[in-house]
Amino acid sequence: MTVYRGFLTITKRNIHTMLLYLVIFLSMAIAAQKITGGNTSGFEQISLNIAVIDRDEGELAKGLSDYLSQYHTLVDLPDDPSIIQDRMFYRDVYYVVTIPEDFEERCLEGEEMLPITKVPGSISGFYVDQQINTFMNDVRIMTKSGFSLTESVSSVMENCKDEAEVTLIDKNGFGGEQPPHAFMYQYMPYILISILCYSMSYIMIAFRNPDVKRRMTCSAVPARSQNLQIVLGYATVGLGVYGVCTLMPLLMYGKSFINDPNMPYYLLNSFLMTIVSLSLSFLIGTLVSKEEVVSAVVNVVSLGMSFLCGVFVELEILGKGVRTFAQFLPAYWYEVANGLLSNNNTFSHGQQMSLYTCFGLQVLFAAAILGVAMVVSRVRQTA
Repeated sequence: MTVYRGFLTITKRNIHTMLLYLVIFLSMAIAAQKITGGNTSGFEQISLNIAVIDRDEGELAKGLSDYLSQYHTLVDLPDDPSIIQDRMFYRDVYYVVTIPEDFEERCLEGEEMLPITKVPGSISGFYVDQQINTFMNDVRIMTKSGFSLTESVSSVMENCKDEAEVTLIDKNGFGGEQPPHAFMYQYMPYILISILCYSMSYIMIAFRNPDVKRRMTCSAVPARSQNLQIVLGYATVGLGVYGVCTLMPLLMYGKSFINDPNMPYYLLNSFLMTIVSLSLSFLIGTLVSKEEVVSAVVNVVSLGMSFLCGVFVELEILGKGVRTFAQFLPAYWYEVANGLLSNNNTFSHGQQMSLYTCFGLQVLFAAAILGVAMVVSRVRQTA
């Protein structure tokens, strides 16, 4: 078992880097839980600092301003683009709507869109968009039904004072909240890819060293046995990292994790991601020939996949184009499965099929990546 022992010896040399990634992973998971995993038993509307630039000063314009003031804090701003831009840059105001002259004729009867300025990429900005559209549509319907503008605006203002009672539906056994261990599993692809690709790449480069290759060729150990020992080393390190990552939610969340009916699915999903990460590590170790390049390549792969596939940023927030591209990456299907597991404890037939599809696609990705790595390895050996 000389080759196997050498495999583990090289792994031990990189143990400090592996521990560093584990600490980073644990810190991110805990921070995410503290930020977004708080008490969601109640519901509270989002209130923003917004500004209304009124160039019309008519009854409909005043009604819209009063309507928005029911939900947000109105900030006085001069009608000066440079000042507006400056205040938005410093986040003193998040949304500015400009009401043009002849507002009623242009936007109510002519259905012209209101000029708006909002913080780029702001999700809350879309929330204000919906409120403005709701006000305009309600007033438009009432005026076309024969009510006067005054009656229409008054009725809409009266209706907005009614408060709806919001109750979270408990679909996952955690009161509608995301389970605490789900945050840890959300970030797991990053740690699995980082640790395994980093450590395995160094091992692959070490075994391709000309002196080491000559020793292995002259050794009495058959080539078949050497390859089996390398495979055994891969399996040992992979299962070891998987075991540590599995142990952390068990130690931190205990009964909460054990009593989750989806626990076997969480374990299976992360195990499949471990296999994918091992395949990626073999491919990177085959392609990269210099130790100085390993860290850069691993960071590009792990961070790039994490940002694109919903590890660091929720999939719902990502743009349509990004999500379409991410479907060609294995971590995307891991995160889709993790989302299903964190939001449900019972599954419909369609959800079960989606979950099994995610598992199957991860297996296919692992097989495809491994196949490419073997082809590259054969070509390099021939060359």
